[in-house]
Amino acid sequence: MSPKPLRHISELLKNKTFVLLSGEGTTIPMAEARALFLAYDVGSKFAAPEPRVMLADSTADPFVVGSRIAFTRRIGPLVEDPAEACDLLRGLRIRFRSFDLVEGRTSPNPEVYLRGIDAVIDLLNPERELTLVRGEKEYLSVTAPLAMKQGWSRRRPRSRPFFHPSAIFPKLSRAIVNLSRCKEGESFLDPFAGTGSLAIEASIIGARVLGVDLSEKMTRGSLANMKHFGQDWMGVIRADSALPPITQVDAMATDIPYGRASSTRGRDTNEIIDLALRSLSGVLRKGSTLVLMHPQTAGVKSTSELEVEEEHNLHVHKSLTRTITVLGRR
Repeated sequence: MSPKPLRHISELLKNKTFVLLSGEGTTIPMAEARALFLAYDVGSKFAAPEPRVMLADSTADPFVVGSRIAFTRRIGPLVEDPAEACDLLRGLRIRFRSFDLVEGRTSPNPEVYLRGIDAVIDLLNPERELTLVRGEKEYLSVTAPLAMKQGWSRRRPRSRPFFHPSAIFPKLSRAIVNLSRCKEGESFLDPFAGTGSLAIEASIIGARVLGVDLSEKMTRGSLANMKHFGQDWMGVIRADSALPPITQVDAMATDIPYGRASSTRGRDTNEIIDLALRSLSGVLRKGSTLVLMHPQTAGVKSTSELEVEEEHNLHVHKSLTRTITVLGRR
């Protein structure tokens, strides 16, 4: 049986993109997807008809967004029935893939959805995928799955020449960079660069990256990590972020140091956050975004120059929850 048309969902969407979010129990996946669409099209609009499903009305290229997104399983143009996919798939190597958001259903018949499409079936190395997602409703999308392979395991902290227990895993690092809405060719600053986790991911997506860290050990280590992964950046400066030696950048994100494993000059986390907000707001270009990850116990409040726009909690273990705060430069 053919899927029901999606006009009742998408009739208000002009440039329709479908996003299948990953299944983590946080608000980060949807926030990351929204931030990327808004980075490329500030007029983007969104709908969330059911859990893990987001629809975007945006001129942003879904395959560009998909090539750098972290917490999303599939992304591509939404089609209302299989016939609409013909032009998008004609002459390409393709495969059919389905995702069920509700358990207990029988597997769909791929022939029903691929019928009439002039393309070559390639299960191992497809250029595009016809993706069916079945939740409360059915959604069809044309996706580019191989473009979403980001090589997270290759860049995990233990695979880097310089390791420190404060290092962030690459998937979360990429999401934090994406929340800053930084685009290719723009300048990106991590004022507490540490081992270079955020800098590596920002460089991979094409940003011009600069790091600052108080520790000589960290600055040397982060440079070694960047070199190991073949990433170029503007450099890393050994300096106190309370007195940043930089004039202006387009985007900024960082993991606020805390605990005995970090070099904080005796400052507690709240003091570091307050100093960072005061000193870094003048460096960030107006209209841009600052992303701070910090312990949930340390609050972040709006200032005269920075407005708290979003907060997302990430449970780490029994005694620690991290908060990702997104601030807009007024």
